Amino acid sequence: TDTNMNTMPMTDTSMAPVPVKTSPVKSSTMKRKGKVTIGSLPSKASPNTKPDKAGVYNMAQVQPSYPGGQSALDNYINNHIEYRQDAVDNNNEGTVNVQFVVDENGNVISARAVGKELGDGLDDEAVRVISEMPKWIPGKVKGKNVKTRVTLPITYKIEE
Repeated sequence: TDTNMNTMPMTDTSMAPVPVKTSPVKSSTMKRKGKVTIGSLPSKASPNTKPDKAGVYNMAQVQPSYPGGQSALDNYINNHIEYRQDAVDNNNEGTVNVQFVVDENGNVISARAVGKELGDGLDDEAVRVISEMPKWIPGKVKGKNVKTRVTLPITYKIEE
């Protein structure tokens, strides 16, 4: 028995266009996204730590910690921070170091960006999210809760 293939008319394909696989062209209307990651916190200080004039330790014998640990801190930051679209459009990425104090009760106070400013609102956004954090487990010196300064690096990276 004959199949339909044998009864189809023959065509010359030597001049037929060959499909070319192309990658999509990025236009200014295509939305790109940004991703935020944070660094890890230091774990221990020397036993001879001393507070500054304001009574704040730069390092405590037991450092302050976020309830639930590093993964809970990562989740909090990623669920609350917004990588502003104008920053993504301007290809603005980098690290904002947010310095803050965890007081004796675990409250986050005096958050501010330190170091080189990224701009496009990224510094302000990082400070806002840190300022609104829930209570931490305070740092300790000689078993007593103390005010401890923490610097948390928040890195903004554009995803392609």
